[in-house]
Amino acid sequence: MTVDEFLRVHGDDDDRYELIEGQACERAMDGHSHSMVKNNLKDLFDQAGVASYGFRCLIEASFQLANSSAVVPDVAIIRMERLEHRTGNSPASGSPEIPIEVAVSDQSWVLQRKISAYLANGAHAVCCAYPNLRTIVVYTAREWRELSGEDKLEFPDLLPAVGIPVSAIFEGV
Repeated sequence: MTVDEFLRVHGDDDDRYELIEGQACERAMDGHSHSMVKNNLKDLFDQAGVASYGFRCLIEASFQLANSSAVVPDVAIIRMERLEHRTGNSPASGSPEIPIEVAVSDQSWVLQRKISAYLANGAHAVCCAYPNLRTIVVYTAREWRELSGEDKLEFPDLLPAVGIPVSAIFEGV
């Protein structure tokens, strides 16, 4: 299935489904821990001043990756300039610079395919937050690393002075 076919079936406003490598996949329902983590992430990135580096932190924005994927990351860090001329509800083109997925009840094969699609479509890094484990795994094209406790979630190439303590991401969960 192409993105155009997917959008004809599911429309621009139906965020219950994502298209991943040509396959429509139902998104996991939000629960308390899922909602808390994604809202904590947005608050923490905003408080850390991502805007001063030309970025915006969005919750559940849609992105078209090539012609076979239309995804809605839980949290997305994206360059403001990519949002300047956007109108309507169509998905942004390409991957956000840093997509973040909060994995509570996601199917592992869907999550892995999304990580690969994000990286193949220009993501600087992809993060998966696991509330039950209180860990974050950061994937890049060359490596992955697991963060927990007082480790800091950092992207020095994009956000030089931003460091989010992993423990703060899971507060209230």
